[in-house]
Amino acid sequence: MSLPLKSGYLFINKNPGLTSSDVVIRLKKKLHLDSIGHTGTLDRFAEGLLILPFGDYTAFSQLFLGEDKVYFAEVTLGRRTDSGDPDGITEEEWSREQLEECLRKINFQINFLEHELSQLMHWTVQKAPKISALKVDGKRQSDQVRGGKNVIEKERPIRIEKVWDIHLDPKENKFSFRIHVSSGTYIRKIILDLSAKWGIPLLLSRLVRESIGPWNLKGAKPYVDVDIVDAKNWPEVLILPHRFLDEEEKKRVIHGGYIWDKLPDASESGFYMIREGTEEIVAWCVYQGKSDRLPYRYAKVFFNPIPKIMFSK
Repeated sequence: MSLPLKSGYLFINKNPGLTSSDVVIRLKKKLHLDSIGHTGTLDRFAEGLLILPFGDYTAFSQLFLGEDKVYFAEVTLGRRTDSGDPDGITEEEWSREQLEECLRKINFQINFLEHELSQLMHWTVQKAPKISALKVDGKRQSDQVRGGKNVIEKERPIRIEKVWDIHLDPKENKFSFRIHVSSGTYIRKIILDLSAKWGIPLLLSRLVRESIGPWNLKGAKPYVDVDIVDAKNWPEVLILPHRFLDEEEKKRVIHGGYIWDKLPDASESGFYMIREGTEEIVAWCVYQGKSDRLPYRYAKVFFNPIPKIMFSK
């Protein structure tokens, strides 16, 4: 039997058919957690990696949000929905004969597919899909679009690092690939844009998030199989530089005092203040920039320092 655990990370392999919020709510109830967050959601139809911090670890959620992602994508030819995925409203669907005639005209073979997908790496901007959970004037954009409101798609920068493992299944009229993208890139919008470019209805029928930054699906479990003993501690997940504190320094930090010496080299992600002789995080510090009066600030101070995870059998 495990001891009550206040903080940790859960690595979940999400099943299709559940929203990320569904998983969060069910785990909170199942594991009797006071607070649980996420580090990037997945659409209902999508599956794959969710990293869910709970307790004090929710303070570090933002550090995951800007990480690159790797996805496996499977695309069905001949059908398009307003959202680009199976949960959307069908806008166009071709007969097999109509589809096969179009594919012959453009010589839709593996060489064509490899060339077209390789061009994705030149895409530098993307308009967010109209059917999305983005908020416009406090309301979901998808609800407004389906209610008849004309919503202007916002353009934002993206980066497509790599596309590989491309396969074509002409018998099933499907193709698949893996893609490494910057945070915030919509894979289903890529498919919608390819659909418009090729003149063929396309549907992102399967999407699996295989990694977030350096973290992947290894060890991730469906939420129904997860127990509190599967939680990971911060040294296993989010390793940052650190500065050890003695007892006097710890008191100063907890009361808002700044310590200027022995600061570690750190990026914008910052560094930890750790109680000497332990693995207890007292504070998480981030740099403010060279022009500021203070070289760093406390992003979070833990008045009850986060302890290392301990279990009893």
